[in-house]
Amino acid sequence: MLSDLVVCYLFLGGAGAGTLLVLCALALLSMRAIAPTDGARLRASILYRRLLVPGFASAFALLALGAVCLAVDLGSFDGALLLFVRPRVTHLTVGAWALAAGLLLSALSCAAWSSARGWRLSVVRALCVLGAVDALATMAYTGLLLGGVGAVPLWASPWLPALFAISALSCGAACVIGAAHLAGAARLFPGVLRRLAAVDAVAVVAEVVAATGLVTFALAGGSMGGASREAAVASAEMLVAGPNAWLFWGGFALAGLVVPFALDLVLARAHRPRPYAALAAAASVLVGGFVMRWCVVVAGAHPALQTMGVM
Repeated sequence: MLSDLVVCYLFLGGAGAGTLLVLCALALLSMRAIAPTDGARLRASILYRRLLVPGFASAFALLALGAVCLAVDLGSFDGALLLFVRPRVTHLTVGAWALAAGLLLSALSCAAWSSARGWRLSVVRALCVLGAVDALATMAYTGLLLGGVGAVPLWASPWLPALFAISALSCGAACVIGAAHLAGAARLFPGVLRRLAAVDAVAVVAEVVAATGLVTFALAGGSMGGASREAAVASAEMLVAGPNAWLFWGGFALAGLVVPFALDLVLARAHRPRPYAALAAAASVLVGGFVMRWCVVVAGAHPALQTMGVM
């Protein structure tokens, strides 16, 4: 029903949006700490550039890769262009516009914080606010896109958009932490990274709650009746006890939740940077985020297809 490219698109779009949201929040907070020399233009020191520029570049790269996956899945550049030239109000077109806006805003934010001349503060602040709003919309949309497929009861759960949005936030925090360590900003802003690790730990706990809610809701039959109710139960059973259950429990629950949570607790209390632990936590979060989406897509699609007599 959905190709692996769509799964990549959902993951990359969510991770890129989460990264953009975290960076916009950090940029707005950083602007309070920076005293412009002329009171009207941003004068970011090399310290703040090293913290924010790699993050905005990472957000742009993730969103760009997501856009490529979407275009390839549609089969042609012309097919992707039609989403903008002849748009209809669907989850896919809204998501495509949000993705395009995120690309533009992340690129402009990266340029603003890289500039030695300094952009006007009002412009940079507006970019951050718009970027945060667009990121929130993109994070929520990835779950709503699946929910719009009415033939798949598992995806119709109200827990799915919450799970995808929380996972996107966790992936975003992981990307910012990883980029900061790779760029050498971790030793310059140890307090910021400790707080980000704490935010990610809270997001992991919320992700556990959302994933539990998704499975429990489906096992209870979802919100539908008849064959759809049976398909919801079958999807949940496939997710937690089917052929790919080892991937769900090992790749998502263990690698994507337990390991990052334990490392986040260590990083949140560390008084000095721990690059290996931080990079391991970031990698685990990203692996878990992708695996979760793949497992949810596969578990939802197969029982639905069987119910409709396609398989």
